[in-house]
Amino acid sequence: MMFKRGIRNQLVTVMLLLVLSVLVLLTSGQISSQQAILRGELQKQTDLMLENLYNRALFQSNQLHHQVEEQIASFNLFEMTDSLNKISENSSELKWVILVDKSQNVVVNTAGSTIQQNKYSDTLFQQDYIVEVKSIGKSLSEKPDQLVTEKLRDANGLVFRLPVQVGSGQWGQLLVGYSLDGVKAQVKQSEQENSAIVKSYSLRSLASAASILLLTFLVISRLAQRLADPIVRLTDFAQRLSKGDFSIVNQVNPTGKDEVGVLTAQFSEMAVNLSKAYQDLEEYNLHLEMKVDERTEQLNQQNENLIKALNDLEESQQQLVHSEKMAALGQLVASIAHEVNTPLGAIHASAGNATKYYTGYANSLEMLFQHATDAEKHLFDWLLHNAGPMESMTTREERKVKRKALQLLTESGSDRAEEIADRLIDMGLADKTDQIISMMVGDNSFRIIDSAYNLTGIMRCNQTIYTATARAAKIAFALKSFARKDHFGEKSDSNINEDINTVLVLYNGLLKQGCEVIKNFQTLPLLNCYPDELNQVWTNLIHNALQAMEYKGVLTIDTLSINIENQPHIQVNISDTGQGISKQIQERIWESFFTTKVAGEGSGLGLGICKRIVEKHRGKIFFKSRPGYTTFSVVLPISD
Repeated sequence: MMFKRGIRNQLVTVMLLLVLSVLVLLTSGQISSQQAILRGELQKQTDLMLENLYNRALFQSNQLHHQVEEQIASFNLFEMTDSLNKISENSSELKWVILVDKSQNVVVNTAGSTIQQNKYSDTLFQQDYIVEVKSIGKSLSEKPDQLVTEKLRDANGLVFRLPVQVGSGQWGQLLVGYSLDGVKAQVKQSEQENSAIVKSYSLRSLASAASILLLTFLVISRLAQRLADPIVRLTDFAQRLSKGDFSIVNQVNPTGKDEVGVLTAQFSEMAVNLSKAYQDLEEYNLHLEMKVDERTEQLNQQNENLIKALNDLEESQQQLVHSEKMAALGQLVASIAHEVNTPLGAIHASAGNATKYYTGYANSLEMLFQHATDAEKHLFDWLLHNAGPMESMTTREERKVKRKALQLLTESGSDRAEEIADRLIDMGLADKTDQIISMMVGDNSFRIIDSAYNLTGIMRCNQTIYTATARAAKIAFALKSFARKDHFGEKSDSNINEDINTVLVLYNGLLKQGCEVIKNFQTLPLLNCYPDELNQVWTNLIHNALQAMEYKGVLTIDTLSINIENQPHIQVNISDTGQGISKQIQERIWESFFTTKVAGEGSGLGLGICKRIVEKHRGKIFFKSRPGYTTFSVVLPISD
């Protein structure tokens, strides 16, 4: 029923809108045309009335002009004044007459006592009487020009300014003013009559249009019903058929040979075929259910086998990653052992030296307390307060400093000058030799310097031990950080710069063989990741770079923040000055077990594992290589 109302209403609505549009256009066109005709007639009538008024005013002004000139010439001014006042009173169109002499003195003024003047001013009638005709130098039968007619349409009055001549000279001027109120009143009345005519015509047109629209609605409604009924019945059959009701197969009968009849016939044939197909489908479903049960059982068995194989594969991959990490740790063992052994040797040597310095200082205590003079004690005290750790100098710089101190000591006549110079260098006081010489008085100067050297030597040994233990602790911390495990497989926030520095600390023993490290680290946000896995990436890439350079060259590491498609990312570039990757093998470096290293140096799993770890973090890894320069780049998104 909803479809019936819908299609019928749509047909009626569309056709009514079409008819209504046509009626509106026709009616508005007729009303506009009638209005244009009436406006044209009114314009012509107005122009005609203005033209008649102009001609009457022109004729009357001409008569007054002649009369005024004759009466002035005969000196009949009183009769002229009385005559002009009577004419102004008896004429409804003539509003006033003003006679002015050549000195602008008003002689006659019929405009009334409220606007009388002794001197004439052009501003008196400027607002009320806009149109002005200054002379009558044409035939009285001649029509006013177009410009005057246009001005009269909007003016309130008409003024004739006429020169008055007596004899051969100009006596003054005559101004005659006419009102247009009568004409405008007639025009306004005509406009009201035209508006009434247009309104009446519009009402009749609207009534006619409404009648036509009502008749059209009845015709269209009947026609829409006849057109929609077959479609509605066909739609009802289709809805019942879609719900599985095949009882309507024999109820569908074509109603004609038009398009709807052809559609009905096709629908009837389709319903018969669909009914047959539905029966065949039911039979097929019975057989299909049996086959599905069998196939489902087979798939369940295959799924169990696949799950087991997938678990075995994941376990194998974890073992490969762990093996690769253990291999990297194995390669670092010798370097780490050397790095740890160096501070241990320094600690051992410093402990022995501290004992030697203590013994030497203890043997000099008797001399300091019983035999040293005040000047010698002052030297001892000065040495203790100014001594410091031995300055880091090259062999050449040390020889140069010692040579200068030895020269000063020799020139001062000091005994055992070379031994004193060695001790001053160890105490960091070689540059103050001349100051020390000035304080060396008495025979015990060397013993005083040697005692201060032994006592401050304990401080130097402690400083060496502190530096060595800090170095060993740094190596231990780096090794602990590198070997940590993500036991629960959960992500955590990690500082990429710190992780790369940890790897570099572990490789410090190999880097000191002749490799220069350049670090261009930007301040990076924390990255939510699997730190243990990313450390494996940095380890493999740095180790590959060192092997490519044979541990001699420049290793450059850049970290930076970038935006890719308005998303923040971190990029790490690891570059080396090795021999590069040849074009023949560049496409294969990501393959598992593919390696160009000699047996024992690599398994061929490192880069493949790196790529898998980076892709696990939704990142990308790529490289650029040419002879003498190779860069591996890792790009990681900051947030998921």
